[in-house]
Amino acid sequence: MKIAQITYNYLPVLGGQEIYIKNLINVFNSESISSHVFQPDKPSADKREKNVTFVFYIPLIGKVIKEWNWHLFDFFLLFHKRELKQFDLIIAHYAFHSIPVWSLSDHTIIVSHGIEWNAERKNLNDRIHEYIAKKTFNKFTIVANDTDYFRQLGLNIPPATNFFSEISPGKWFIPNCVDLAVFRKTKGLPDLLSKKIILVPRQITEDRGIDLSIRAFSLFLKQNPGFTLYIVGGPRSGNYYTSCHSLTHTLGIADKVVFTGPVPNNEMPDIYSSSVLTLIPTLRREGTSLSALESMACGTPAISTDVAGLRDLPTVKAKADPHDIAEKLSYCLANLNDISSRQYNSVKTTFNTENWKQAWLRVTTKLFQHH
Repeated sequence: MKIAQITYNYLPVLGGQEIYIKNLINVFNSESISSHVFQPDKPSADKREKNVTFVFYIPLIGKVIKEWNWHLFDFFLLFHKRELKQFDLIIAHYAFHSIPVWSLSDHTIIVSHGIEWNAERKNLNDRIHEYIAKKTFNKFTIVANDTDYFRQLGLNIPPATNFFSEISPGKWFIPNCVDLAVFRKTKGLPDLLSKKIILVPRQITEDRGIDLSIRAFSLFLKQNPGFTLYIVGGPRSGNYYTSCHSLTHTLGIADKVVFTGPVPNNEMPDIYSSSVLTLIPTLRREGTSLSALESMACGTPAISTDVAGLRDLPTVKAKADPHDIAEKLSYCLANLNDISSRQYNSVKTTFNTENWKQAWLRVTTKLFQHH
């Protein structure tokens, strides 16, 4: 069997989707299934990577016409349709990339990593993404890593139910999972352990709620002095980063907030293990957060907002409100051992890579047999 994966974000991105794709490749390799990736020909991509087709790409247009990079990638991917037809199965990461393989729907899987449109903003690009997702829903096999995606498209499924199952014909719920051999408790880093860290392992974007975490931390500090907010992720540039950085000064906590920029994934177990708590303050558009799962696997309790795919996880939930988040941080601080043990056991039992692997093999085997 030969499988192709279509993605806008693989090399050289360091993030959840790259990790997801690499894990899928490892699953397929373990079953002697060849895997090939189609991605944009980005300037910084490592051309030595085997089994990757770099699709022609014009990055400057995306800077001039905001959010049109995905459209351009789909357009140029159409010129690879004959090549894509040679694969037994195709996996498109996000419904938006279904357009170049629309006629190949009988052997294509659409993967959702969380809804790709802003349901609150609903500009033209959001409406296009939502429209395509609705059109693909009954035409393609769908694998979503959260139940919110299915609810957004009309399936009445409660959060945190039906893990790793086909909840409706051709509709699979396979949450993100974590490798417990990699993400586990370490001794931590002495320099970080001394700072009593509240960790926010997030990209610095509005959807990820970085400003919300800063406001909540400011309130938390009033009752719990001596802590440091440690924001791991990028970019450390742009309007939103500048506004978040300015907010720390406005609130008088600039000396208590650290923006580290991106950190290699293999360094994260030490950072999780060096932290007292992890906060996932997402506002919208998130699946089953790998960062939350990684933290809980390392024994560090995770608090998250009660939104989107985060509702499927065993995190301590808070409203997307700084006062409620501050209260939940204090609650977790007073109950560290109990919460850590409960969350770790849930991750170990449910959100482990063996469950993830077997579910993906069931999906691909079933679609391959029907094709």
